[in-house]
Amino acid sequence: MLTLIGRELRDNLAHLILAGSFSFCTVAIAIVTAYWGISWISLPISGIMGIILVVLYTSLGAVQMYTDRTNRVSSLLATLAATRSRILAARVLTGSLIILATLVPPLITAVAIMSLEEAPLVFYRATIAEVFATVVLTSFACYCVGLLLGWTTIKAFPVFGLLFLMALVVLLVVIKGFVLTAIVLLLLFSVACLAHVWCRFTSLPL
Repeated sequence: MLTLIGRELRDNLAHLILAGSFSFCTVAIAIVTAYWGISWISLPISGIMGIILVVLYTSLGAVQMYTDRTNRVSSLLATLAATRSRILAARVLTGSLIILATLVPPLITAVAIMSLEEAPLVFYRATIAEVFATVVLTSFACYCVGLLLGWTTIKAFPVFGLLFLMALVVLLVVIKGFVLTAIVLLLLFSVACLAHVWCRFTSLPL
């Protein structure tokens, strides 16, 4: 499994670098806005960062599956005693690790900044947990849509249908906000997409 994850990381090095750059920029912006007290720009910056996250993780999943579909990577690996289930599991674990590696540093920065405020951090604890869980699950949901998109043949209806699903994910967060309802719905959506990808991917012959 570790070998497969290492291969996925090497194959998706560009996305890994982009994710690291995004995380660094987010931390830097948070520190600068907190230091200079210009929190009024947080809302527009958050919107831009949200769009970048959606595009980044959707494209990550799409590139992973599209590369496999066109180059028959899984068929080659399957001949080397790696089952399709293990290949897909390694792929999803790699995507999940990239998501967490991108979002955990900004979380630590936010906690550190809030701990310097006059109000105790305990007042922010529930909000921080809900926001972080919502952002992570939104990213993972977009990643799962990307997996579906990359494994779908390039035809107008399936592609636009999946893009519509991605838009629904973003709209769900905008309407519901960072609340438990949104977290549950995002989790169910991600599981459904992942199950569909799993069934289609593992049922194919070599």
